[in-house]
Amino acid sequence: MIKSVIKHLTYGIAGGAVLFVGRIIFMDLTNSDRLQEIFDNFTVYALGFIIIASGFSVSGMVYDTDRIALWLKISINALVGFGIFFLVGSNIGLISFESPFNIVVYATTAVFLCIAACLLDYLINKRETMKINARLRKQDKE
Repeated sequence: MIKSVIKHLTYGIAGGAVLFVGRIIFMDLTNSDRLQEIFDNFTVYALGFIIIASGFSVSGMVYDTDRIALWLKISINALVGFGIFFLVGSNIGLISFESPFNIVVYATTAVFLCIAACLLDYLINKRETMKINARLRKQDKE
């Protein structure tokens, strides 16, 4: 159990760091006005991205259990991930609720992040399952 938490937390930290750097690169390429704001609060934004990604990743541990239906696993992962995204994002200034357009943009971003996190977790688990199945087939042939 602890090994699984550490594994998922490591994926979350790495994913958050990659997303943070990707956002900075995207903002730099598009000459965004908010880039200086991120550099002024670099640590806060970096930790915010890491916490958000870790929330999606650690809540993805629900996929390791076989006793829960897939739709419920996805719902749990999405609700926890979205909750952390909106909570942390609004506190660090990543999400602005100034206009209805902003709310739609951030909700869309959250949905995209959730789909990406769920897909990544699914692909990682699928790869591990394929390795285990290959080992089992090899043992059956011996």
